[in-house]
Amino acid sequence: MPLSKQQIDTLLTLVVNSSADAMECDGCLVNVAQFAEAELMGASLCESMKKVQTHLRNCPCCNDEYEALLAALEFVEA
Repeated sequence: MPLSKQQIDTLLTLVVNSSADAMECDGCLVNVAQFAEAELMGASLCESMKKVQTHLRNCPCCNDEYEALLAALEFVEA
């Protein structure tokens, strides 16, 4: 079965944005709460948080988790 244009675009984006020291999902999800708090406070990101940010840009599953957490934190603070 051939890949759709969207699947090809997604794969190309992942390849272009990959690096040898890229974070995997488990590492991202361990740090996503700290990343969300830093984001809400407008804090500058340390190197490990920049890796979380990069992973979230490239992983729809982890990004969904992050967005849900961020919405919950924003609701609690309101």
